[in-house]
Amino acid sequence: MGSIKKLILLLASICIELPLYIFLHEGGHSLVAILCGAKITHFSILNAHINSQGGIYNTFTSSLLNIAGVLFPLFWSFLCLIFYCKNKENDFYRIFTFFICLMPVGSVFAWVLVPVLYMLGNAPANDDVTKFINNSGIHPLWVILCAILILSAMITFAWYKKVIQNFKHTVNEKSNLY
Repeated sequence: MGSIKKLILLLASICIELPLYIFLHEGGHSLVAILCGAKITHFSILNAHINSQGGIYNTFTSSLLNIAGVLFPLFWSFLCLIFYCKNKENDFYRIFTFFICLMPVGSVFAWVLVPVLYMLGNAPANDDVTKFINNSGIHPLWVILCAILILSAMITFAWYKKVIQNFKHTVNEKSNLY
């Protein structure tokens, strides 16, 4: 496949998956809010934000609301990995699957960085990670450890399923993209 076609597939994949990731992230928050009895009053993919009204929250459900934005996309990414067909030679499939796994895993890096900032007293106040630490009372080091374990597990599973190798092969094959 030619370099221009691969570049178009890469860009198309990102253009599809970025709004999809935001939808899943905000959908995770929305799902927990609805389960807590809230009504979703605003859902925006462009602003990556939801508003809800009402609901009954406690320490656990507030913490779940904060972490659902990262867990819901990770869940779908994990499902994609489970059903990934490593022998399928469709270039778009390989590129799309790589990014569908990369975006949620990439967002887990915030769950490593923000707790460090939290311990230094510089965490962003309205960030999901900061809110999670405040609502749950879990020490930031535990949050970092769990995030690193999730990152390691997802990257290892993606490697085992050959997502990373197939992406690299697809992009490098007769191409100068990488």
